Amino acid sequence: MTEMKTEEEQVEALKNWWKENGKSLILTIAVSIGGVLSWNAYQDYQVQQSEVASAYFQRLLNSASAGELSKKNAASIRHNSDLLKTEFSTSTYAQLAALMVARVEVQAGNLAAAGSELEWVVAQQGDAEIVALANVRLAKVLAAQGQHEQALALLVDGDDAWSAARLETKGDILVTQGELDAARAAYTQASALAKASGANNPLLGLKLDNLAQ
Repeated sequence: MTEMKTEEEQVEALKNWWKENGKSLILTIAVSIGGVLSWNAYQDYQVQQSEVASAYFQRLLNSASAGELSKKNAASIRHNSDLLKTEFSTSTYAQLAALMVARVEVQAGNLAAAGSELEWVVAQQGDAEIVALANVRLAKVLAAQGQHEQALALLVDGDDAWSAARLETKGDILVTQGELDAARAAYTQASALAKASGANNPLLGLKLDNLAQ
């Protein structure tokens, strides 16, 4: 590029460059600033949404107890769970809430409703550990309804925290089907995993003792 000799030439060149590129530069800057502001707004929105979801979930926990639930508390759990599932379906809070509602429905003897809640959790494909737990509980619900083969199909091996529970549930179903050797093998594997993790499961020990040869 030829060197500019005078200040007038430099000014004129700058004017020409601005005429050709100024508008696109302004647009680029505006988009960049808008992108930053939009991202910050999105981040703020995400935090706000998380706080709202957390509040709903806390209400749900406040209605829960370790023992039998009153009709009022059960209704409150269902209500807050529905809010979470409707407004925050992809959140972990919603999935945990559905697990809790499934427990409420089991206590009430509503196995079909419990199964629907657990199927919803599985369908979300969210946190892998939550999905694994939901599958174990869904298998129990299906088995209680006599759907043993469908239940066993859910109890596939997996590298998660629920391997022992999965094997124990598999053993329970196999006992119901009269397949005692296979049940004993499942219980034995479950017991070994439980001991390896330091878990204490006296009931599993009793199940094994009942199948002792």
